[in-house]
Amino acid sequence: MNKRKRRNFTLIELMVVMLLMGLIMTLMLPSFNRMIRGNKVDQLASGLKLGMEQAQSHAATSRKYVAMVLPNKMSEWSASDTGENAVRPFCFGGYRLAYVEREGAKGSNLWKFVRWVPNQDWKNMPDGSLLVGVYAKDKDSNYNSVFKTGKGIKAQITNPKTDDFGDRLSELKDCKADKDSTADNKGNCLIVFSPYGGVESTRDLRFVIAEAIPLSETELAFPGRGADGPVNCLVLELNKFTGRVEYYPYPD
Repeated sequence: MNKRKRRNFTLIELMVVMLLMGLIMTLMLPSFNRMIRGNKVDQLASGLKLGMEQAQSHAATSRKYVAMVLPNKMSEWSASDTGENAVRPFCFGGYRLAYVEREGAKGSNLWKFVRWVPNQDWKNMPDGSLLVGVYAKDKDSNYNSVFKTGKGIKAQITNPKTDDFGDRLSELKDCKADKDSTADNKGNCLIVFSPYGGVESTRDLRFVIAEAIPLSETELAFPGRGADGPVNCLVLELNKFTGRVEYYPYPD
């Protein structure tokens, strides 16, 4: 009975196989990178949604006003103050929960910092995805003209604060980043949840999370696809009456 003799692969055959594998991996890399970035947008949206739900629940159980602090302007958090400097990396997507009290008459947009919610640290956002805008439902035309299905960011948002990034958020008075920090006011960085379940806002809010990177203290970039190319983004909508947050379809 004849036995088939096993033949080893030659060096050339092994090199050809390795070359083909390298070529296939090179072709797949852009798709893999897009998939990873897309997952990061999903992760940030999911994290913000969970944070809002926790803030609403804590406000109801503690019978206090609970704010979700969303820093969105690095220059307002002093680099020379150790506590505030630690907050700067959390701008555009990070958050922390705090107890607040109304400052002034009902309907005022100013809230006084009381203290941070115990056992709650700053929550970070994944690299490559940012909270790039907060808009009022059916009010802010900037939202409808910039974020549309199949379209991109028509122009780079060069200054999120002056480009209405946080104008729909409330202001924070006498905030202390930690016990050693100096009390300081922070503009347009709060979502305040009422003990009765709703949100202290005159309108429903929409939060746009997109594939983006920070270039400087006030400058964001939406990489890789150009101003008019498709952008990877998700939108959350927060109901002012119920405090319920859910994913919102892109506007047509």
